[in-house]
Order: sequence, then structure tokens, then C-alpha cells
Amino acid sequence: MRDPASISVGVSCAAGSASAATAVHPGWLSREPAIRSQTTEAPEAARFSAFMQLLKTAGALDRAATDALADLDLTGGAFGALLELAKVGERGVAPSELARRLAVARRTATLYVDILTRQGWAERHAHPADRRMVLATLTPAGQQLLADVGDAYKRRLAGLLDDLNPIQAERLRQLLALISTDSSPAAPSE
Repeated sequence: MRDPASISVGVSCAAGSASAATAVHPGWLSREPAIRSQTTEAPEAARFSAFMQLLKTAGALDRAATDALADLDLTGGAFGALLELAKVGERGVAPSELARRLAVARRTATLYVDILTRQGWAERHAHPADRRMVLATLTPAGQQLLADVGDAYKRRLAGLLDDLNPIQAERLRQLLALISTDSSPAAPSE
């Protein structure tokens, strides 16, 4: 795996009629003038520290998203499920697939569908080829909700990251994409 600090984000710069790509310095996200190139922590300790910070940040963002979506009575996860149901359209999605798409437990995806169903924005129906399988789809009311206010809520949620400029936000997305979101637990190393 490449060192995350060696990955650069290209930024277009107008230079006369030509454009050039410049790399973003690895210290762009730090509020400090520079990040030390060598950490004194062992690699595992540094990763664990990053993991704990990610958990804290995820919890804080989850609470803030719930506040931002309070008038819809939704959590950030349920809103994400609403968006995923819109992506799959009329064919619907099984809770197991929705769980995979959202990187959550199947019971959590089922809970999201329950919440959306109670609101009248989603419904369940039997799979056309396998009656044992249930699919979730948006209702016309759910489609209308997203058409009317979906973009406004996306802007509200994006506003939770207002401290990041667009380059930093893309860099953060790239760094987070390096982390596997499959649900198979890693075996502890001895």
C-alpha cells in the first residue's frame, strides 16, 4: 500500500492559456505549520490513534446530522438509506444489499427501512422471482420528498464540513476510501 502522504490531489491552475497540475502539500489538513515526517509512535499505535479519532469524529458528525435532519425526524444513516433507495429505483433493494451499500449491519439497514416506511417514504414488497426475499423501494411520497428538499438537506449535511475547503474535502474522501468498509472482522495480531 502506498504511503497516504505520498498521494497527491491535482489542482488545475490557469497559467496563460495552459493549465498545470500542482500537488497539495501533505500538511494541508493540519492547523500546524507542518506535520513531522517521522512519528515517534509505533505504526500500530498511530493507526489506533487515527481509528479512535475517526470514531469520535463519526459520532460527532452523526449527532450533528441528526440535528440537521430533525425536522424530517431522520438520522444521517436513514437519510443515506433514502438516497440509496432513490438510486436503485423501482427494482428495489434487499436489506442485505442496502446494508452492504451503506457499510452497516443488516439489522441497521432493516431499521432504516422501518423508519422510512413509518414516514411513508418507503415500502416493502416481495421479490418477483423469490417470494422469500423482501425488497424496499421509495414510495411516490419519498420520491417527492427528495425532489422537493433532497438537495437542501444535502447542502445542510455538507455544511457540517464547512471548515474544509473543496480540496481538503476531496483529500479526506480519498484517505477514507483507503479504509476497507467490508464487514469481515480483522483477526487480532499477536
